[in-house]
Amino acid sequence: MVIDAHTHLGAKTFVGTAEGLVASMDKSGVDVSLVFAGKINGVTNQQLLEAIRPYSGRLYGVGSVSPLEKDAADRDIRKLLESQAIRGLKFYPGYEYFYPYDECVRPFLDVLQSTGRPAIFHGGDTFSGIRASKLKYVHPLHLDEIAVDFPKLKIVIAHFGYPWQNDAAEVVYKNQNVYVDCSGLVYGDFTPESEGDFRRVVDDYVRVAGSTERILFGTDWPIGHQSSYLAVARRVFGDDERIFSGNAQKLFGL
Repeated sequence: MVIDAHTHLGAKTFVGTAEGLVASMDKSGVDVSLVFAGKINGVTNQQLLEAIRPYSGRLYGVGSVSPLEKDAADRDIRKLLESQAIRGLKFYPGYEYFYPYDECVRPFLDVLQSTGRPAIFHGGDTFSGIRASKLKYVHPLHLDEIAVDFPKLKIVIAHFGYPWQNDAAEVVYKNQNVYVDCSGLVYGDFTPESEGDFRRVVDDYVRVAGSTERILFGTDWPIGHQSSYLAVARRVFGDDERIFSGNAQKLFGL
């Protein structure tokens, strides 16, 4: 089984539909995808759930909250998590200006910890199409603080925290409750040059983390193309069941 642990629907910064994602999965050999909502992408939690409903068993929703904005929808987060309508929450520091350890984030981390659901944080370089993002919020070292303060909370650093993959690796090495995903290191398809870059990022990460034990496969679809990403990941990681399915199954309760 192959689980893509990092995909998006989009109607704003980029366009991505549930129908298009399933077609990509069928073409590439991906069995299941975790699909993220997000204000930055123009997709609310409810819009996400409605879009993926026809694809039960193949698409699973991951909600999103904007911690700086308190609204009625936030009060429904616990219910959505407990009912398994959503399997975790994605946070977008950098695109929205907050640090992962800020007080406005902590109530959501409490809910995630108590419900056993993971928190996924954008880490590292931001999408080139969004010029207003601020890199100071996305350094992976910020996640060490919440990993210590919330020891039962499962945390995923997206995108290897690139270009700070060594720092992300240290956070994972130090904290048993932290993972990374390998998504978002290319726009579109890989070239031989970008595949070499991907390998170097993985080598850097493993040199510090000591293993590939807590990596999740992800593509950042539709930004990264699933067929190309899966082919490159297979060449780099081999047939490591933990990366391609096991870690995601455990974290998201699939």
